[in-house]
Amino acid sequence: MRIDGSTLMLARPKLSRGTLAAIAAVESSAQFRHCLGLIAAETGASHHLLLLERHVRGESAPHVVASNWVYDTVQEIGADELQRHAQAMASAEASIQPGGAAPRGNATANAEGAARSWLHRLGHAEVHVLPVRDAWRRCHLFLSSPLAGSIDQAALPLARLACCYLLSRAPKGLFDDISADTLSERERECLHWVAEGKTAGEVAMILGVTANTVNSYLNHAIRKVGASNRAMAIASAIRAGMI
Repeated sequence: MRIDGSTLMLARPKLSRGTLAAIAAVESSAQFRHCLGLIAAETGASHHLLLLERHVRGESAPHVVASNWVYDTVQEIGADELQRHAQAMASAEASIQPGGAAPRGNATANAEGAARSWLHRLGHAEVHVLPVRDAWRRCHLFLSSPLAGSIDQAALPLARLACCYLLSRAPKGLFDDISADTLSERERECLHWVAEGKTAGEVAMILGVTANTVNSYLNHAIRKVGASNRAMAIASAIRAGMI
């Protein structure tokens, strides 16, 4: 069968106009997260996770910006472990060329294999990690599926570009939802003691304030980290290095 240039052009993966239009119209955090789902769907991935590279007081403090992974899975892995896996797997992705995989050192190959094996045990049979960035931020986009072979690898470069475009359209404040400097000292203390299993009354005695004041600090902390309850706020604060 003869294949001419026009046929090859038609065969190239393309982002749908709907996805591009949705990215261009992003004005809120909810729209941003919706667009991540659209980008993932363009590749055949059923799951996505966007991990922000971040440093606080000179130390690495990665943060999960958005994800449709099972919440318990994200908590079990933790942002630090996700970043280690992301770096190993993204390095492997970058070495794959159209003609095949370029030679990699044993250490890189072993790290990549360990990361994929571990994620497979958590229900992600196929995982790809794409490094993405805009002028201010560096992130890793995890695209995964419980079924091996369901992600179109030819669509990954476009997905990466689309995510970079989406990052540039991120609404103001999205990446400030969780910051090590967001919580006051008292809010951190209250979260810390509750994480240790103390009740509001016990925390009040420790800090020399009323239980109502402790509950007020906790409610402020929950709102600041974008959580829906104390357990999620504690998990997010620990992951971000706040407590």
